[in-house]
Amino acid sequence: MEYYELVVSFVLEQEIPFLKSYEFMSNIISRSFLYDEKLKKMHKENTYKFYTFCGLYPLENDKIYKKEKTYKVNIRSLSQEFILALPELLKKSNNGIKILSTEIKQYSYKPISRLITVSPAVATIAKNRYWTKEDGLLFLRERIYINAIKKYKSYFKEMEEPDDNFIEFIQQTNFKPIKVVYKNTSLIGNKMIIGVKSDEISQKLAFTILGAGLLEKNSIGMGYCIAK
Repeated sequence: MEYYELVVSFVLEQEIPFLKSYEFMSNIISRSFLYDEKLKKMHKENTYKFYTFCGLYPLENDKIYKKEKTYKVNIRSLSQEFILALPELLKKSNNGIKILSTEIKQYSYKPISRLITVSPAVATIAKNRYWTKEDGLLFLRERIYINAIKKYKSYFKEMEEPDDNFIEFIQQTNFKPIKVVYKNTSLIGNKMIIGVKSDEISQKLAFTILGAGLLEKNSIGMGYCIAK
C-alpha cells in the first residue's frame, strides 16, 4: 500500500482568514478538475474522492494569512494518477495563489500505532448537526470504523472485514468544537488521537485513513492525519 502527497509552495494573492482557508483551498483544487475530464466527472459524483489536504502553513499568530506572503499546503491521496496530474491542473486554475514550486512524495506502508488529526475531523449526526463530545466517544469510534471500511472497499475493492473495531482508543484533544466556514455555513469538527490495533486488517484501515482522510468532508481538508 502507498499514498502520495503533493507539497505546493505558493504566494497568496489575497488576505485569507484562517476560518475560511479550507474553503479557499478546496475551491482552488476543485476548479482544477475542470481541465481534466475524468476528474471533472469524479467531482460531480456523490462518492468518495480519496484525497484531503492540511491547512495552509505556517499559521499566522493572528490567524490571518497575508497577501504576498509564501505558504505551503500538502495535498494527499491514495491515487498516484491524481497526484501526478494535479501540479499542471493547479497552475491552470491558478486563482488566488501564485505557485512557486511543487514536490511529489510517495509513502509506503509502515506500522501505525496512532493516528493524530492535523485538521478537524467531521462526523455528521443529522442534517446540520455534527458530532460533539456529548454524543460519546463510543459512537464516534463506530462511525470512524464504518467510514474506513467503506473507503477501503470503495478504493481497493476487496477486503476481509475485521471481527472487531480496529481502534484501541480515542482521545479528544480539543476543549471545544472547532468551527470551519464552508458555503455560508459552518462545519463543526474535532481533533483527536486514535490508537490503532496491530493486526494486518486494522493497519490497512489506518493506512487508508492516512491516504484518504478521517471521517467526512475530506475534500474540504477535514480529517487530515499524521501517524506515529
